[in-house]
Amino acid sequence: MQQTLEAQARAQQLEAKREVYVAFLQAAQALIEDRKRDQGSLDETLLAEAQRTYQVLRLEGPDNVTGNVWRLMQAIANSLNDSSMGTAEIDRLLQHYVTVAQRHLREPWSWMGRSRNSWIAGGTTEPPATAP
Repeated sequence: MQQTLEAQARAQQLEAKREVYVAFLQAAQALIEDRKRDQGSLDETLLAEAQRTYQVLRLEGPDNVTGNVWRLMQAIANSLNDSSMGTAEIDRLLQHYVTVAQRHLREPWSWMGRSRNSWIAGGTTEPPATAP
């Protein structure tokens, strides 16, 4: 019974993380499309949504995902002032975010600090204790 509850909790964690990753992806794609129209500034509503989902991602982690999101957001912002920053680089950073996010969704044990076997067997989502 306990293993079933733990498995359900892990599945809920994974689904919540997936929803955040998708929300950021949708917000970022809309912001990138706005940037590609090159009107000299970004749509404030789209920017606010991307920033909001970025803040949620910062809480959800892991650092590898949030680092990629930060680089993407910086590239979008920098591209407004730097004409040498093409949209191809922004597209590359978006694809890299997708790749990293997919890996974390396929391998949830990596961000939970456990081995794959421990995760499958119902191990806790708490990181292993470290000696003082």
